[in-house]
Amino acid sequence: MADWMLVPCLVALRAEFDVLAPRRDRASDGAIGDRAHARSRSDHNPDETGATPFEDADDINEVHAIDVDDDLRTPGWSMNRALQIIITRHRAGRDDRLQNVIYDRRIWSRSWGWTARAYHGTNPHTGHAHFSARYTTAQERDTRAWGLLEDDMTEAQVLAAVYKALESDRGKRAIGAGAWDHLEENPATGRRDYRMGGWARNDLVRTEERMEVLTERLDAILAALALRPPEEVAAVLRRTMGERAAEVARLLA
Repeated sequence: MADWMLVPCLVALRAEFDVLAPRRDRASDGAIGDRAHARSRSDHNPDETGATPFEDADDINEVHAIDVDDDLRTPGWSMNRALQIIITRHRAGRDDRLQNVIYDRRIWSRSWGWTARAYHGTNPHTGHAHFSARYTTAQERDTRAWGLLEDDMTEAQVLAAVYKALESDRGKRAIGAGAWDHLEENPATGRRDYRMGGWARNDLVRTEERMEVLTERLDAILAALALRPPEEVAAVLRRTMGERAAEVARLLA
């Protein structure tokens, strides 16, 4: 089973790093594991191979881990600062999507309350941070903001930036991309489905599942906009919708 996709929550996390640090080094970035990972149980292995520490509820061949290079090349930012934000949110119960984080010979885990412990694995993770996602459906699909951009941007701006990154060619490839708005007949079922990466894939995401993810993300963006001043909302609509903004305004009147 060669074809795989990254769980959506980690696609969003990597996209947020890209927005925070667009010139960051990506030499140590990674998702699917190498042959060494394949010989052991690892979150870097696709979960339909049976070589992962946990199992999820679907039959989509997903990877539940990413590595992010620690050279962010952004003034005032380091991987330690980014991890402090992400881990503190998990420790405080504001987020629950990750199972563990590894960086610079330390490991933080949901299993023991997100405190740091010494990590003695073969790879000390001194050049990149490792993020493992949980295998529960709600956490896999949760693509809300991770908190890295909250110091400098409003929630609406964060969501809009991450959403834009997810829609980019790189984001579509990462999430499994046939296209977010592309329907084709699935020859295996005869139904019109969103295709992901071509029909050679072993797993096809059903239309209703894809639409549920998109709808949840749109609802989050609209909810964030609803908290902003009317002038700001109007400016966002004009900028993103162009001539259609007037049509929406007429419907709301």
